[in-house]
Amino acid sequence: MAATERTRAQVHTGLAHLRQVAAAKGLPPVTWDKTWGYRMLDDAPDVWIGYERAFFEAVHHRVENFIAGILLPHQKKKPDDPYIRTVMAQMGAIESTLHLLANLE
Repeated sequence: MAATERTRAQVHTGLAHLRQVAAAKGLPPVTWDKTWGYRMLDDAPDVWIGYERAFFEAVHHRVENFIAGILLPHQKKKPDDPYIRTVMAQMGAIESTLHLLANLE
């Protein structure tokens, strides 16, 4: 942000665009880590997998919090509601899948 004098949202949007352009042109994925920051590595499956796992873990955490803070109270208030029963079943599957992907060896 400091180097480009752009807002966090503008930098985020620019990086998302860069990822899409790189993928469309067959370039390596843009990854980020605490040690090196953003980079594009031609042959680094360990780096790609680490980035993907971190992404899955972050999304898993958000889904877990959403289930605990929003969906479970809804379910407790209306346990027989077919909508919340379907949502809980689907979100449970999503949460389980994200957990699996974040910890896949």
